[in-house]
Amino acid sequence: MATHFKRKGKRVLGVGRQDAIRFFFGGNAMISTFVLGAICIFLAREAAMFFPQHQRELEVFRLTGQEYTNFVIEEMDEYTEVKSLTNQAFYQEMNEAYGIQRGLVDSFGALSGNLFDDGEDLIEELEDARDAVDDADEEEAKTLAQTELDGIQAKWDNFLQAELGKADRTAVDSFGRLGKKEWQELLDAMTAWDPVEDQPPALVEAAKSEMNKGMAAFDAARMLIGSAGSELSKLRGELIKVTTAIKDEAVADKSSAARKKALLEGSVNAATKEDRARLKEQAEKITIRKNFPYAERITALEGSREKHKAAIAALEADLKPGIAALPTDLASAQAQDLVSRIREKGPELIAYLDQSLQESADWRYDQPVSWITSVTSFFFGKDWVTNSSFHDFYGLLPLFTGSLLISIIALIVAIPFSLGAAIYVNRLAGPKQQNIIKPIIELIGAIPSVVLGFFGIIVLGEALREISQVPWLSWVPGFPMQERLNILNAGLLLALMAVPTIFTLCEDAINNVPSSFTEASLALGGSKLQTVMRVVVPTAVSGILAAILLGFGRVIGETMVVLLVAGNQIAIPDFGLGVGVITQPAHTMTGIIAQEMGEVTSGTIHYRALFSVGLVLFTISLLINISARRIIKRFGLAA
Repeated sequence: MATHFKRKGKRVLGVGRQDAIRFFFGGNAMISTFVLGAICIFLAREAAMFFPQHQRELEVFRLTGQEYTNFVIEEMDEYTEVKSLTNQAFYQEMNEAYGIQRGLVDSFGALSGNLFDDGEDLIEELEDARDAVDDADEEEAKTLAQTELDGIQAKWDNFLQAELGKADRTAVDSFGRLGKKEWQELLDAMTAWDPVEDQPPALVEAAKSEMNKGMAAFDAARMLIGSAGSELSKLRGELIKVTTAIKDEAVADKSSAARKKALLEGSVNAATKEDRARLKEQAEKITIRKNFPYAERITALEGSREKHKAAIAALEADLKPGIAALPTDLASAQAQDLVSRIREKGPELIAYLDQSLQESADWRYDQPVSWITSVTSFFFGKDWVTNSSFHDFYGLLPLFTGSLLISIIALIVAIPFSLGAAIYVNRLAGPKQQNIIKPIIELIGAIPSVVLGFFGIIVLGEALREISQVPWLSWVPGFPMQERLNILNAGLLLALMAVPTIFTLCEDAINNVPSSFTEASLALGGSKLQTVMRVVVPTAVSGILAAILLGFGRVIGETMVVLLVAGNQIAIPDFGLGVGVITQPAHTMTGIIAQEMGEVTSGTIHYRALFSVGLVLFTISLLINISARRIIKRFGLAA
């Protein structure tokens, strides 16, 4: 045995220096294993406790009739989406076809509003002075009143000229609809504007009339679609009120025994005789029932099925002609796309309404809720709603979709830059370039994620939105962007965070390609670039794949950036927009945990739902790392 491995030196309780070093490193490994195991057990225990609790919540949801009400709520949500698309198309077409006219009308509203705010006292004086002239009976009094009116009118004219002179076109016409010529024409027309009569100038009236006339057919179709769901909306309000009352009574009934016990204990310990009598009387009023009378309470929903049927029929009766009346030849390409989507969604909505009506007709309040329903409603649920006055929903799908879309955007951007930089640094760059590029890329990983989040909010988000407003880029899907905090913004920032990880691992994988492969390629006459692309990269592809997987694990587990810049809208993005879906806001699994964990009470269903999300996230990260290690082990390349 080599000398440096021999046991020597002092020993304490039979433990020497070599033994202490071995126990230290071995103990660290054991502690790490123990901590990882404890995390897994804790996550699994809390997540496992969520599903039985969730099942009981779903049972109450069904027994109280809220599940039936939810059919109507979801129908209204689907209809509202079509209604919203119609409004978007209407205003997109108005902006395109009558942008100048709308700019004149809106700018007049903004200017007159500012004048009313800044000259409120002067306008009141002017109105009072005119009333004084009208009320004066004698000639002398009328003359004095007229003189005073002339003075106030002169003050108003001066004030108006001064205000119009300092009006900023970019501030008033924030959407840039008016050119310099139209802006000057509006200012000239405003010089004769009377604040007491508050009549728009002839220029504005003409613009408004032209705009209304041109958009009349579209507006009629929009109004028909917008009013189609009035009966269904009314029914929704009635059902929410009834079923929420049943649920509140059922929840109170569950705690009746505990409340009665607390009141009786309070009546014994109360300081005065009056308080003791009052608490005892309150306790006696509480009835403890073995079972809550759901069958009796659910009779409050009698007649709602017929109302539901009639409301759906009324909605479809107005929706079909409303969609058919939408114009086909539009000036705005975006409005044309929106109308096409409405025409596609119309039949789908009607089919959905008919299906939902049939399902609600077959619904029974006393049908048991299985544990499978609890599990599937969590993993495939489309809603995550907490602290609701109606009912809380815990659906993972919108959070998972947001996390996945953002991660995909990040990898699409990060992989070419990371792999290209790794190839260049390892195979093409000189020593000086290597010493500059590699440390700079690795330094990106040291930037705190919260700093990148602030950068995304203030700089990147604003820049993307400004770029999306450029007219000649309107053909890009999702442009112009409505929100600066969205999937694209978050994905680009996570791509920046993923670059150091993927770059370093790809560079290591390329570096581990045997030099004999490169030498053989060059000896056979291959150029340096051919050798890299046809020999080095294919040989290192397993290590590169492992690097991409680890980069994916890095971005899907990121919290702060997505919490700050993803938009935090809990909804499945509208994939009907195609590639433009990336300009919508979203929420993520990591973001929801960070956002809501500090607000929940330990042991509640909401608390355990967040742990279930955490377990899913932990499982995904674990599977990614296991897959990467298997790839490395399978091909014997250190990535």
